[in-house]
Amino acid sequence: MPPYVPGRARALLRSAMLLAALSIAGAAPLAVAAPALNGKLQVVHLDAGQGDAAVIITPGGQVAMFDDGTNFTVGTSPPSCALVLSQLQALGIDHIDLHFASHYHADHIGCITSFPGVTIDAGWDRGQSYTTQTYTNYVNYLGAKRHTLVKGQVFTLDSLSSHPVRVTCVALAGDGISTSDENSKCLVMKVSYGEYDEVIGGDLTGYPSGTSSSNTNIETKVGAEVGKVEVYKVHHHGSTYASYDDWLNATTPKIGIISCGTGNTYGHPTAGALTRLHMKGVRTYWTELGKGASPDPIWDKVANNQIRINAVWQPGGVDSVIAPGIADTLTNSGTAVDGTPPVVLLTTPNGGDTLSAGVTSNVIWNASDNVAVTTVDIDYSLDNGAHWTNIALTSANTGSYSWAVPNTPSTQGRVRVTAHDAAGNTGSTLSADAFVIADRTPPSAWVIRPNGGESYVAGTAQTITWNTSDNVAIDSVNVAYSLQGVAGPWFAITQTLAAGTDSVSWTVPATATDSGLVRVTAFDHAQNLAVDLGDGFFHITQPVLAVGSGDRFLALALYRPSPNPGHGQVTLRFAMPAASVARLDMVDVSGRRVWGRDFPSLSAGDYRVSWDGHLPDGRIAPAGAYFVRLDTGLGQRTTRFVWLN
Repeated sequence: MPPYVPGRARALLRSAMLLAALSIAGAAPLAVAAPALNGKLQVVHLDAGQGDAAVIITPGGQVAMFDDGTNFTVGTSPPSCALVLSQLQALGIDHIDLHFASHYHADHIGCITSFPGVTIDAGWDRGQSYTTQTYTNYVNYLGAKRHTLVKGQVFTLDSLSSHPVRVTCVALAGDGISTSDENSKCLVMKVSYGEYDEVIGGDLTGYPSGTSSSNTNIETKVGAEVGKVEVYKVHHHGSTYASYDDWLNATTPKIGIISCGTGNTYGHPTAGALTRLHMKGVRTYWTELGKGASPDPIWDKVANNQIRINAVWQPGGVDSVIAPGIADTLTNSGTAVDGTPPVVLLTTPNGGDTLSAGVTSNVIWNASDNVAVTTVDIDYSLDNGAHWTNIALTSANTGSYSWAVPNTPSTQGRVRVTAHDAAGNTGSTLSADAFVIADRTPPSAWVIRPNGGESYVAGTAQTITWNTSDNVAIDSVNVAYSLQGVAGPWFAITQTLAAGTDSVSWTVPATATDSGLVRVTAFDHAQNLAVDLGDGFFHITQPVLAVGSGDRFLALALYRPSPNPGHGQVTLRFAMPAASVARLDMVDVSGRRVWGRDFPSLSAGDYRVSWDGHLPDGRIAPAGAYFVRLDTGLGQRTTRFVWLN
């Protein structure tokens, strides 16, 4: 069949001749509305919500439209028809030479009646019929402008150009496979501009080869008829029932365009379809986020807007993919070979830097290519490049990567960034000079025992225990004690204990106290240190000794109340080594005396006094911390006590 040349191609030629004639005659030129041209084939996949709509604008200004969006609202406003119309107007389109309806579902032909001010010369579809109001509206709107396609029919746009744009009907109505499924009857249209090819197939269906769903597996048969393309308008909004391996192996697209609506109820795009696309090396661009699988930043980009492809005809020519926040490229097929490697510039760390071991730091670079950088690999070395360890493989070329610096100090650090393009060319660079990885993280230390509340008898052997940790390694530990609280003075128990030591034996000094503390100091190899004190005071009491017949007490002693904490009846015990006056007081933390007993004369001996918590005025003492204090002519002793009321 000879190629079809749209009537507007002839009309454009007549208009040009008329404008020239008017210009020669000195008449004012006519104002002719037309889309903005840039010398390239513009393929604009419109944001149609949960629908499909795309237009091509040829270098010569002719326009073809493939589907036109949905006549019902999915997700947020504005409705799809108003959204599509606003994009057509922004593109300067008020005339469409050719309109192709992939099939008769409302999300593909629902807006054709909603484009005021936009005229359509001819509408093409598979013929046949469908029983919905949307289909009836579509048929009535086109009227005599509606035409039936046949397989193999070719439409030539820019027919007078040395590089025309051809739109070919590769398949329709199931391509000879008997099916009642409307999606399976979709048109499959191939747009060709020199070596640039794109296939647009609506909601065409596919299944794995050999499955029982062969009556709707149209992709396997049609893929070989389409042949290789650069761009694939992903079938059925990224549905799980399309984009199978037979299709992808036959068409080998470089990128896929997914038209889906945020908040759609179908779960588009699906994880299964995306996985199959990614496994075949297809990068995807989405008009909206959808409500299915999450985009993979390595493979997928979401425009939340229309996606425009500016295509050139040359073999190996570079095409652009443009959307808000997106400016990518792809190359056409043909004889040209991309032999130019990417160029990489490393900014950080680039030598002379000092990084902290175990702390996250950014690797920053700039990678560029004559076509496009596809992925980057990042590695580090601790020995000036003799050995390398991977940080990231096939990472997106974002220019920055958050790196967890290893817990290994070094003065010979290097980072290497390697960029890859789609042709397999690589470019690499590494830090211009060595950088330092320094251990700036202090260790941690925890006193375990004594940690507050313990009571030791002077002269006895005890064990002090602790725990330490460090991001690299503990080097040594010092242990000291104080008998007068935090202010000290501090006395070393031991110094520079080896790493891994977590206890030490200690002979309790002969000085009684109720304010004892232990301090543990841990050092790492970089001499960062950590200090921990016991959470509370420990006590040292003098021993009470009995010698010969009868009791002869050789030390003044005040024992911890029993029980402690106490409630009800509490026993207060003390020992006198010789006769003396004595006074036993209970004071609160402010030093106020709340209870006491006077002993005008006591002989040497062991004494016990009971206290039931009553104060002199008959009230029960409030719960809290108290001190028991023994004052004698022989000296003073104090111990802590908690009353529970």
